Amino acid sequence: MTFAEPYYLFLIALLAPILWLRGKRRASLGHSQLDIHLQMTRVSLLRAMVISCLCLSWISACIAMARPLLPQASERQVIHTRDFVIQVDISGSMSEAIEGRRGPSVTPTVAGSPEVLTRIAAARSAVTDFIRHREGDRVALLLFNHESFYSWPLSRDHSVVLRRVEGIGRYVSGGTNFDGPDGAVQGAIDHFREMAQAQTRVLVLVTDGESAMERQRSELLLEQLAELRIRVYVLGVGPGWVNNSRMTQDLRELVESAGGSVIPVASEEQMRDAFARINQLERSSVEMERSITHREVYGVFAVLAAFLLLGYLTLSALTFEEA
Repeated sequence: MTFAEPYYLFLIALLAPILWLRGKRRASLGHSQLDIHLQMTRVSLLRAMVISCLCLSWISACIAMARPLLPQASERQVIHTRDFVIQVDISGSMSEAIEGRRGPSVTPTVAGSPEVLTRIAAARSAVTDFIRHREGDRVALLLFNHESFYSWPLSRDHSVVLRRVEGIGRYVSGGTNFDGPDGAVQGAIDHFREMAQAQTRVLVLVTDGESAMERQRSELLLEQLAELRIRVYVLGVGPGWVNNSRMTQDLRELVESAGGSVIPVASEEQMRDAFARINQLERSSVEMERSITHREVYGVFAVLAAFLLLGYLTLSALTFEEA
């Protein structure tokens, strides 16, 4: 037990001179007061209880004024959340079939023809699976072609983000813009700058686009990524990324310089595996936080002092009557 204001405890020492003076007064009674001595003998126990209640009441009151504190240790698990911005390419080429695959997440080509699994449908499926496993993380969904669009900002309400993901294949058109002022990378950076809260910030680009980037713009983007501590991962869909096309080199260099990596994906399964790999690389740390708090218990001693004082007054009345 500790005390917030321990100097009040020194008041307890005042009992010593008071008790000493009381003893001196009792010893000064003369022979003429013999009848008083006889009366005091009969009530000696009550008188002892009276002085005990008075002393204990004073001690309890001093302790209450000193504000006693009981230490309480507590432990809790701390999980550092992460901010994920997922940028999905909705340029016209994302409507092309992925390896001629057929599957449940599909887009029909011609009425009555077999349905084929498109790149955008594979991306939608993989992104959905990824978000469903982001418990505790904040996720944003952005879309881009020749410019970046907000679909949903960083949020822990994954159900809303998932509903937005369902519609990413409805408007597939346009070209690909990575480095422009309104492009994919800058759009994500601007969103991180405005909304990011977590220390771990991850940008995931899902694209089949191949586009050269101006060196000056690349350097500016790299500076901003470093400033905000954003890691970048590119899930490259299509033959250009799988075959390491020259048109993908600029974005590859930007991503690797930012401490991220490019992961070529040639199928829906590989895309899911790539998202799982990103989750492992950016695993959030878990810590046990131990804290010591103090609970004030002065009220207990204050109540005790009040009861002891009441006992003193009661016993004093009884002693007076019997005396």
